[in-house]
Amino acid sequence: MSYVHLSRDDRIRLDVLLRSGLSIKACAKGIGFSRQTVSDEVNDNGGRKRYNPYRANRKANKKRHEANQCHRKWSNENWHMRTTIRLLKSGWSPEQVIGRIKLELKIKPFCMATVYNNVNPDKEINILLPRKHNKYRRTKTGNDRKILRKEQDNKRPIDLRPEIVMNRERIGDWEADTIVGKERTARILTDVDRKSGYLLASLLHKVTAELIHKSQVNLFGNIPKDKRHTLTSDNGLEFANWELTEKEAKLEIYYAHPYHSWERGTNENTNGLIRRYFPKGTYFSKINIQQLEEVVSAINHRPRKRLGYKTPYEVFHGVKLRTLI
Repeated sequence: MSYVHLSRDDRIRLDVLLRSGLSIKACAKGIGFSRQTVSDEVNDNGGRKRYNPYRANRKANKKRHEANQCHRKWSNENWHMRTTIRLLKSGWSPEQVIGRIKLELKIKPFCMATVYNNVNPDKEINILLPRKHNKYRRTKTGNDRKILRKEQDNKRPIDLRPEIVMNRERIGDWEADTIVGKERTARILTDVDRKSGYLLASLLHKVTAELIHKSQVNLFGNIPKDKRHTLTSDNGLEFANWELTEKEAKLEIYYAHPYHSWERGTNENTNGLIRRYFPKGTYFSKINIQQLEEVVSAINHRPRKRLGYKTPYEVFHGVKLRTLI
């Protein structure tokens, strides 16, 4: 059954009936539409006393134009398509692209299915889509478990972490981990703010507890004191100097339970984003600091769905919406 929209003449007749004092039901019968249609029309356009048929018609035409599929067609001539491809190449996901365009321009360029249906067949563009997660994960050996349990004895467990940290109610509660390169000796140290997703990272060509400690202090040295509250860390031996880090970086450090990586979900997710730029098998010893800084900047300026498609940078620094598209 086809649906008939209110025309300009229908709206003018509706305005005349409303001015005569008839009820919504009577007005609907008079112009040949359902009561619900007329009620929605009147309520969406200021009510009985403020209803203007000409303004209502312009509003309806604009709404229909924005919903029209012809200007969303996926082609090289379409600005939205070219912008989508450009942002996919910069590391954004289709959902982030659509959400950010909608946030800035107040229109929805495509639906998710349109992007995937047009990107998947193109091998050159298909590789830009978010990777699939590995199904299997390597488990720790028995010796690793014994070492970690011994190291855990003197650490502050995550169970003692304040509730405000669990609820992500403030900026300044961080999560830490390292990403291992192909050579196993070089790593990337990552610190991520739980609320905003803001990322700090440092490149280490050799990993010791002392170097991790110094890197943590340097990273947080540029962060204001009111944005340094807690740090939830991995149980790796590289974080053994936690007491010195806690004292010099002015942070309360907590440790997740062994093999409970989901307790640092924000950090794990961000590490996955970094892996899109430096996939497994990459020799971190061949990466320079400038390359890492470019990746960190790209991640901090990518919109996030959970932030209302604002970027971690905008939320963490409290700045106004920046034009990204």
